Amino acid sequence: MTLIISWIGVDDNKEGKKPASLYIASDSRYSWGKADKYDHGIKVFGSSRFPEIFGFCGDVLIPSIIMGQLLPQIDSGIILNDLDNGNEKNNKILDFISTSIENYPKGQSTGSFTILHGTRSGKEFSCFKTTFDKVNGLKNEQIHLPNISTKICSEGSGKKEFDTNFQEWERERHNNYRTSRGVFHCLSETLKTIKDPMTGGLPQIVGLYRIENFRLFGIVENDKKYIYGKESSEDINSNRIEWRNENFERMNPETLKILSGAQRQPI
Repeated sequence: MTLIISWIGVDDNKEGKKPASLYIASDSRYSWGKADKYDHGIKVFGSSRFPEIFGFCGDVLIPSIIMGQLLPQIDSGIILNDLDNGNEKNNKILDFISTSIENYPKGQSTGSFTILHGTRSGKEFSCFKTTFDKVNGLKNEQIHLPNISTKICSEGSGKKEFDTNFQEWERERHNNYRTSRGVFHCLSETLKTIKDPMTGGLPQIVGLYRIENFRLFGIVENDKKYIYGKESSEDINSNRIEWRNENFERMNPETLKILSGAQRQPI
């Protein structure tokens, strides 16, 4: 079932407190019950053509197929329009998910799943949660975005452990109380100690800011670089994406140290 979370970062501006960033993050484990596991599975996605990010938990096969078909069509400009607002975009994506499920062999689904969809229209952020199971079918809801930096959603078999741990970050005395970095730090710490056998590996994360489209983040852990849970030992263009450590501090991918000028965060 795994673990997926979403959170927002809120800034002060002339109009008051408003979301300035939206993130979806997950663990990296695909599992086959308790029998076997693969800790390099992709669970978060983004569009290079539109400000859309996605993540899923639960059944792996159906959401993977949906994402594999959906994103190329979004990037080709044949599903969404530049003038669509958040609800219009989500309605189109929900229709795509619905028809994909209708055409899937009814007896071959291995269970339920949840897909998160984060989007931005102009500078207004929205996030939606789509759930499916054989009993209740497909359901969709918009997630409320408060005017504080905090978690807005957690799902999957690792949810209980994450939510229990997050209570510590929700205490006012915590150094990372109501900060974007606090949510990610809690995710990193949870994955290091989690007991749920279907959740594990390193975190993976995509995000949206007020400008441009989705951003993929690399993870620096124990002086190594990881993308989607897989160590990046190849000769890659590391400077093309942002890199973060477990405290969500910006990292230099060449030196594997905190980026010059980046603010060191309390833990």
